[in-house]
Amino acid sequence: MKVLFVLLLGLAVWIVVVQPSSAQSSPSGREQWYRAAITLRAAQGSEAAWILPFEVVAVDQGAKSKPAFLVVNGAERLPLAYAGANAEGYERFELPYFPGELWWRREGSTWNGFWVRPDRGEQYPLVMQRGQLPRFNLPEDDRPRAELAPRYALKMHQPEQPADQGSNAIAVLEEQADGRVTGTIMTESGDYRYLAGNRRGNRVHLSTFNGVFAYVFELELQVDGGITGRQITSATRSQRLTGKADAKAQLADPTSLAAMKPGVERLTFALPHYQTGALFSPELGKPAVIQIMGSWCPNCVDESNAFKQFHAAYPDVQFFGVTFERSADREAAFPAVDKFVRGLDLRYPVLFAGRAERGAVERALDGLGNFHSYPTTIYLDKQGRVRKIYSGFYGPGTPEYGQWLQETRAFIDKLRAE
Repeated sequence: MKVLFVLLLGLAVWIVVVQPSSAQSSPSGREQWYRAAITLRAAQGSEAAWILPFEVVAVDQGAKSKPAFLVVNGAERLPLAYAGANAEGYERFELPYFPGELWWRREGSTWNGFWVRPDRGEQYPLVMQRGQLPRFNLPEDDRPRAELAPRYALKMHQPEQPADQGSNAIAVLEEQADGRVTGTIMTESGDYRYLAGNRRGNRVHLSTFNGVFAYVFELELQVDGGITGRQITSATRSQRLTGKADAKAQLADPTSLAAMKPGVERLTFALPHYQTGALFSPELGKPAVIQIMGSWCPNCVDESNAFKQFHAAYPDVQFFGVTFERSADREAAFPAVDKFVRGLDLRYPVLFAGRAERGAVERALDGLGNFHSYPTTIYLDKQGRVRKIYSGFYGPGTPEYGQWLQETRAFIDKLRAE
């Protein structure tokens, strides 16, 4: 997630889908909770298995309907769409926006199954237990208790790399009276969205899961205000986190990270619609908002939800999504892009620009000099001149989101009034 072309493993549109379930029925509106755990990597020698826990809730829909299942990450609820049962008796559920699935079947007192990545041909073991249980089973900790600060300045670095050579990040965390902890971690390309977990002693463990975005953060608080730990980023990779409490911690200005080439002030392009192939380009006389995105990008989900609202509110402003995908072929990329666009009900044109690889954005959008991260937004005035480039995105899981909404609305109003 840090910088260029790290394809991320997303405020969602809440669509409750009626679907089969192994849960017991209850009065309409009642919820049955489960603790789900995915084994990202089995135990290796003396190192314990890498486990990613999260919550699943079944919401009763009444006597004539089956419960609806949702994946829960703190304040976020992602609806699961029932996709049928296979020959082995596993019920299949698709996650929204991305090509991830959960399979499970009841075996005694638990539900066993898999997290499946159809796009990669991968699957990971899944176990679900009934009950509203702590996300992490943490051991006792009798050390002097450290305060959990609301904001930490972090460095994210490889295990063999000195911390001061790592990339900048900020952790924003909040502890509840019962030990639950929620928040997020922000980097200079976006945020890790809704993190949820719990604390015991000075151990704070957090995770998030949406079918592709699957991370675990294992943190240790120090009595001097320090914080250390690691992030498990996949079945094979992890990185270290080192930092300290800092109420004033800031990251680089998102408008300072990318720019047009020297002497270039206008942006023109003609790119095909992801579905029809019809060419689209910005028209002079109207402001334009160009969203550089990918259907694999969870931060792009949150940004697209915001732009969907702006697009409806400003019919005199042009909005374009310019998507870079895992495939260079538009037809091959179509299923992933279409699931993303339809799941979010995006009404502005989403254009296909090729494979997400080094140099692809600069080639497709001639004049852009140093693309930094997905998503990135380029704002054009009525004469087609580039007035602002905003790299990354801090979504509704961050304290920065409200300010971004206000500033973006004010800037679009300015472009419209000129």
